[in-house]
Amino acid sequence: MRFFPNNRLLNYAQRLRRLRYLAIGFLLFLLIPLGILLYFGFLQIEKNLLEQYQREASSLVQVTERTLAKRRMLTNALSADAFEYYQQVYNPVTRQSQQVLSPLAQLDFAQPKISQQLNGLVGFFQYNSQGAFNSPVWPYVLSDSSLSGDDADKVGQQLSEQKLNPALGPELLVRKETAVNIYQILSQSKTIQQLLHRGLGEKQYLFTMAFDIPGYFIFYRVVPVAEQTRLQGYLVERKPYLSQLFADELAHRSFDSPVLVTLEDVNYSTGAEYFFSQNLADGQVKVSQGLQADPRFQQQVIYSNMLRWPYDGYSLSLSTNSLPMTPAMVYSSVFIIVLIVAILSACYGFYRLSVKQLALGEQRLNFVSSVSHELKTPLTSIQMYSQMLKEGTVISEEYQKEYYEFIYAESERLTRLINNILQLSKLSHQQQAVQPEHTPLTVLLDIIRSKTSSIIDKHGFRQNMMVEIADAEQMLVFVDKDAFSQVIINITDNAVKFFDQEQVNDAGRQKIDFIFRRHPKSKQLIQMEIRDYGQGITLEQESKIFELFYRGGDELTRTTQGTGIGLALVNELVSAQQGEIKVERRDPGLAMLLSFHVKC
Repeated sequence: MRFFPNNRLLNYAQRLRRLRYLAIGFLLFLLIPLGILLYFGFLQIEKNLLEQYQREASSLVQVTERTLAKRRMLTNALSADAFEYYQQVYNPVTRQSQQVLSPLAQLDFAQPKISQQLNGLVGFFQYNSQGAFNSPVWPYVLSDSSLSGDDADKVGQQLSEQKLNPALGPELLVRKETAVNIYQILSQSKTIQQLLHRGLGEKQYLFTMAFDIPGYFIFYRVVPVAEQTRLQGYLVERKPYLSQLFADELAHRSFDSPVLVTLEDVNYSTGAEYFFSQNLADGQVKVSQGLQADPRFQQQVIYSNMLRWPYDGYSLSLSTNSLPMTPAMVYSSVFIIVLIVAILSACYGFYRLSVKQLALGEQRLNFVSSVSHELKTPLTSIQMYSQMLKEGTVISEEYQKEYYEFIYAESERLTRLINNILQLSKLSHQQQAVQPEHTPLTVLLDIIRSKTSSIIDKHGFRQNMMVEIADAEQMLVFVDKDAFSQVIINITDNAVKFFDQEQVNDAGRQKIDFIFRRHPKSKQLIQMEIRDYGQGITLEQESKIFELFYRGGDELTRTTQGTGIGLALVNELVSAQQGEIKVERRDPGLAMLLSFHVKC
């Protein structure tokens, strides 16, 4: 069994359903491969953009690591004796050594050249081989015993006495507090305490780092000083030390979309630092730091990696809410939209055209059937009555006259039908069948009376002729008399034919009005209204009434005669005379408004 039956056995509904299936299948055949192609194309564009972001992020990490290494190497230039409160300096003039304050003893850490690169610097420190602590900011050795008991009271008493000196008292208190703060923080470092416990045997001239105190970095080295081994270093706060560095580097990076940078200490789980970078309207880059990560900017991870030694305990990741639309994506999106709209429009256009062709084919079949019926029925009657008259079986003169009138009426109806078909054929082949000329209005009134009287009288209708024009006798209308006659006959025949006496049941409505008036919008036109008082038409029928082969109602239940070409021919004939026709629904009935050019 085939999927589609034989075409000759399909009715209009089946053909229309088949056309819909084919149209949908063809549309899917076009859109599915196109959608797959576009999907992978967008994935490739997004992949290329992600790789670009990853390269930018990798460059950011590399530059940051070089800057961190440069800062650490810069502090390696610090001399070993600079970690004392006083430093011995040789004077070549006097050839003697003199004691001066160490440059690291400055309380203002912005002054020394070395400490200018150390954001978040807490202070410098030094331990001797016995574990005694001192800082360049405080001239005395600090220990647990010096901070408690009698020694602490002595120091407090000394400082109290020094407060009497307004120049030195506040500074010494600050120095004391700074040194104590450094000592107490370092006492919490297991790395520093283990070094002191094992002894400072192995020398280490370059600074290395300890991360075991939350919130701080400890840079330390083991160097000889005056034939003794010392543990020297400096303490910085992590947040300002790294924040300013990442903020400076991010400010020189250009990401098209806002980026969240997460810096996390994975070894000690001391929390993470979050840096948010976004482009401003003026082209500047704004970098801000937050305590928490914004979930909106963690959807698309751009880059994630561990930093190099000695920061190998840190993980750096970059993420964003979504990758931006690149110009390629924008152009591709516009192209896709245009292409999809073009495909949909083309498919819909072909579908509508096919539907019209199916409907036209169906109407043509109905037309052939209608014409066959319209020709066969009267011809059969004419043949029967003429044969009876020929054989002399009808003796009564009354019946003979009735049969003659019937034969004449049917032959006249056949003539109108054939004329309609011939006239439509001429118009379809663009033959010069219509040649309008200026015709007196009075002549047109006579044509209406003569051409419609037989139709109107036969069906018991009345004809009302009204001229609402003052100078009607002098008015010339630009029409073709034969075409005008055809128009009047077709409209009148259509009005009479579709007047259902059983539904109307009002003899007063069996009339047709012919009204001439000036056109309401143009002085160069005359308007003729042909009004009937039948059942009228629906809104759907109004939009299709002038279509070729269109007949209102159901073909299976139709009771009225007709071929569906009468009003279509009227529309063509009026247009051929440079006129205009439109239909208006009235209550009751229907009005045909015809407009023609005039010459006064």
